Amino acid sequence: MREERRKRRRGALAFVLTLGVVAVFALRLFDIQVVRAASLNEQSVGRRSVPVVVKSIRGDIVDSQGDVLATTELRFDVQLSPKNVSNFYRAKGEGTIEVSKKQAFDEIGAITGQSAADIKKIVDDALAENAKSDFAYVKRSVNLSQLTALKELAIPWITFDQNPSRVYPSGAVAGNLIGFVGAENVAQAGVELSQDKCLAGKDGHETYERGADGVALPGSTVVKNKVVNGGQVQLTINRDLQWEVQQVVNQQASKVKAEWAMAIVMDAKTGEILAIGEDGSIDPNNVAATDASKREARSFVAPYEPGSTFKTITAAALFDTGKATPETHVLTPGVFSTPEGAKFTDWNAHGNLPYTMTGVMVQSSNIGISLLGSRLSNEERYQYLRKFGIGESTNAGMPLEDSGLLYKPENWDVQTQYTTMFGQGLSSTLVQTAGVMQTIANKGVRIPPTLVKQCTTAAGKVIAHDSGAAVKVISPEAADTTRVVLENVAQQSWTSKFAAVPGYRVAAKTGTAEQPDGRGGYRKSFVHTYAAFYPADDPKFVTVFSVAHPAAGDGGVAAASGFKTIAEAALKAYHIPPSTGGVTSYPQQY
Repeated sequence: MREERRKRRRGALAFVLTLGVVAVFALRLFDIQVVRAASLNEQSVGRRSVPVVVKSIRGDIVDSQGDVLATTELRFDVQLSPKNVSNFYRAKGEGTIEVSKKQAFDEIGAITGQSAADIKKIVDDALAENAKSDFAYVKRSVNLSQLTALKELAIPWITFDQNPSRVYPSGAVAGNLIGFVGAENVAQAGVELSQDKCLAGKDGHETYERGADGVALPGSTVVKNKVVNGGQVQLTINRDLQWEVQQVVNQQASKVKAEWAMAIVMDAKTGEILAIGEDGSIDPNNVAATDASKREARSFVAPYEPGSTFKTITAAALFDTGKATPETHVLTPGVFSTPEGAKFTDWNAHGNLPYTMTGVMVQSSNIGISLLGSRLSNEERYQYLRKFGIGESTNAGMPLEDSGLLYKPENWDVQTQYTTMFGQGLSSTLVQTAGVMQTIANKGVRIPPTLVKQCTTAAGKVIAHDSGAAVKVISPEAADTTRVVLENVAQQSWTSKFAAVPGYRVAAKTGTAEQPDGRGGYRKSFVHTYAAFYPADDPKFVTVFSVAHPAAGDGGVAAASGFKTIAEAALKAYHIPPSTGGVTSYPQQY
């Protein structure tokens, strides 16, 4: 009886203990499946989940005709999971065959150009560093055909990522303007940098789940952020004309062994830049091969003293204020000393010459233009310089555009108040100098220069580049008078036999400018410039050609003959008919 009671107590105790254990497990199961289910599930997915960055495609840069100057070629990175590299089975017919690691390495290498030993070493090195390594590159930047062939191998432990690569189909053509990108397509210079907001896209983000063997689970991809590709930037330049201009610039620079040379072609009516050539222009496909000093667009960032081309500004201001005409008399001595103590000479030794205003321009007399220009106050001449865009940064679409140097008249010393009349004691970029000629050609209205025409976003929205408002500088009558005088210069100056364009009227001004030596004086060599617009009877183009510090040959001849070749190329490219009518000739002396 007593034994019976002990058995019942043991049975009851066992039941209570069993019930307790079941209750504990039930509570634990409830905690896992209900209370912490979401959290644990998230942790589990997190261990299986693989984040993936979907690279955006950087937008194209195209010329005025839509020809591609910079684009993005889609390339791909091949990678593997070292810890999961093993033999695997591949479907063949209705069955499967086993593929060894060695065979897989051979197959991969046959496509990527590597040996099996190369790939085995990648795996071994990764595992030596970390026995649980889950990532190593096999080959970076393979092309689409290689990617397709690798995918057909169906090797479970290799994966692929996009790796967009920037390419420049025309090489160095417009390289000085386009600029270049660095690692990971980070913009470094030129339009690539200035228009990065338009060109750069936004990377997308996805995740997928993988099994214990590292293989992606079908249907597990989740898009977190959708990729947004970059927009397209259209420039105003003409690729073919740009190529021709660069060839001419390099040829002339080489011919006279110049330190540098530059040339621009601008639309005379719109201010759009059609071409800018600079010697030794960078090839963005091979940045390291270019001299570091020539990787920027020097036409925008390297101002220099323009010299006698700026006599055009002084003449235009005199005509606009009615203080001179093309036939105004000025007795011009060979040496001129001002009451304040400044002293000037002309480029050629001479006695007193009875020049007209036209003679002063044709013969490029510093003394003559100083005597006539003195009819304007310093403040008047300063204001005209500013209206012509001197001392003011352009906004054509580059990352940096220099303003040049123009002091206010209260800071002009005795020498400077005269030298600014003939383009010394101040500086301008090639683009600004072209803007002076464009103003005359466009009936006295300056249209700020434009290089970047527009951005078209990936969504198709077109955003035009704003280079600034037009500025009325001088009257149409003054512009027309200046044009006629410049036609006389083109026909009667010493450069006419080098720069004349058969069948077309040209309005031009030469310049031979001293440049600072960095020690408070001037160098003994010069920058030679030929600045012109054409056809003068109905202006279509402005071209400025500058050749600096030639060591072997005549820089003035190089600039004038270079201008002629470029002008002929521009007229041909745009099918401009020959000029009509004749030029009004003014006497050089009275």
